[in-house]
Amino acid sequence: MDMKKVGCLYRVSTLKQVEENDIPMQRISCKDFIKSHNNWKFTKEYKELGVSGYKLSESKRDVLQDIKRDVLNKEIDILLVFMFDRIGRREEETPFVVEWLINEGVEVWSVKEGQRKIENRADKLINYLTYWQAGGESEKTSIRVREVQVQMAEKGILTYGGERNAPFGYDFIKSGTYTKKGVERQKLIINKTESKIVEEIFNLYVKKGYGIGRIAKYLNDKKIKPRRSKLWSTSTVGKMLENPLYMGYPAYRKKTTVNVATSKKQPFDTWILPEKRVNDLAIVDEKIWYEAKKIRNCRNDKSNYNNEKEDVKPRQTKSELLFIGIIKCGECGYAFTTASSKKKNKYGDIVKHSYYRCSSTRFTNTCGLEKKNIKKEILEELILKSVYDFLDSLRKIDLSKAIKKGILNSCENEEKDLKKCEKELEETEANINVLKDEVVKTLTGESSFTAELLNELITEKEEKKLKLITLKGEIISKINQKKLQDEEILQIKDRIPVWRKEFEMADLDVKKMLLSEIIKEVRIFNDRYEIDFRLQLNEYMKEKFIIKDNNELKYKESKLVENTISIKLEE
Repeated sequence: MDMKKVGCLYRVSTLKQVEENDIPMQRISCKDFIKSHNNWKFTKEYKELGVSGYKLSESKRDVLQDIKRDVLNKEIDILLVFMFDRIGRREEETPFVVEWLINEGVEVWSVKEGQRKIENRADKLINYLTYWQAGGESEKTSIRVREVQVQMAEKGILTYGGERNAPFGYDFIKSGTYTKKGVERQKLIINKTESKIVEEIFNLYVKKGYGIGRIAKYLNDKKIKPRRSKLWSTSTVGKMLENPLYMGYPAYRKKTTVNVATSKKQPFDTWILPEKRVNDLAIVDEKIWYEAKKIRNCRNDKSNYNNEKEDVKPRQTKSELLFIGIIKCGECGYAFTTASSKKKNKYGDIVKHSYYRCSSTRFTNTCGLEKKNIKKEILEELILKSVYDFLDSLRKIDLSKAIKKGILNSCENEEKDLKKCEKELEETEANINVLKDEVVKTLTGESSFTAELLNELITEKEEKKLKLITLKGEIISKINQKKLQDEEILQIKDRIPVWRKEFEMADLDVKKMLLSEIIKEVRIFNDRYEIDFRLQLNEYMKEKFIIKDNNELKYKESKLVENTISIKLEE
């Protein structure tokens, strides 16, 4: 009697299932099933740990590629699983994986559901319906889990049970709710002492421009102890600054499992956050948290710092000079750095003098700037006078009238792009539904398409749909941002005197951060200096009037306020 070589596939979609010994359960069941067949022989096993058979396509699952390779090499005659959904849960491709295996002469068996065959149209239809139902169950499970997580998040209750370490700034208490296994969950409450330190960390980062390394050093120098180590580290501070829990929004699904040992951090936009803020857990204001997020994004993306984006903050505020981080040499393009010297005054006292210096002097002598060192007092007085003059000019403009006329922040182009995107998305979704209907016809032999071609077309359309959904979100974000900017611009005139008062009373670090709110870059030339302001009113404040050009009507734009000012230097 010829013995049939059996390969067993075990899969769990989450690490929690691995911890709960789900794989051994599948292995025991499969091996007991093999023993019940006299001519079956266990040959090898395939394991997928923490891999979703619904979210991950067949081409990206290494274990399925290994099985296909072994099938072609005649290493197995039977593929055995605990249940058929272990092979996958995607109705647009998993039925065709099974069909491919059977066509290659491999029997496909399930401990719970028996053998899968495709001898006639009815078999093909049953095969498809099995995975159509499995995909539906995955969708329902995902919806239920998400809803439960959001509901618990809104109450500040953890979704898991057992003892855990609370994040810095919080303590755990018993919640009175339990998991399915009867383990009591925990509930977060604010630790009043530590919450003050959390507030200070965000203020240092947002209002004083400290980097995470400088914050860690500051906390260590003040002998403030972290929760689970002897000293503060940059990674600990960084993780705190990106945790939305501190503004009252507990987040879930921040990571996805890659395998048993590793997980991958997901983009912030994909995290599960409750719709309502949990006020009892909020330590910092939402505005402060999102301002910190904006600074992190700018500092993490080096391209942002070369003035390619308008929301760049100075990289550091360590220097004693006010404009370091946003000032550079206009002649060679190098950033200015801090320089100093010590000299005796006429009374014999040693006095320190600070200068702005073109940093190109460290690397090259090709810079055309005639005065490489510029006294701090002289340059800062000139620039600050220009800043005050610019702000005073804004107070004379009737911004509300401009907004009413629709001059500010027209969303006309974005609205057109949105309609176009929505129409294309609707057409793509309709195409996907048509192709899925064609899958059923393929199973009954009524379609002219092959299963492989349909799978390829559906995958292509799904990818296009995902890109369109992303694009739609970006367009909506632009529209919302413009509408918010209109409101912010209206508040500029009221903000100017407050800003000036805050600036004059602030310490050096805060002054630098306040300046970074309105100044994008300062450039020093031999005969002038230029300031680029962030208040891009020349883009918003446009008077449009019609002119005739070769008997053709055209729009011409007139700038009311320039963003860049240029000041001549006296000889």
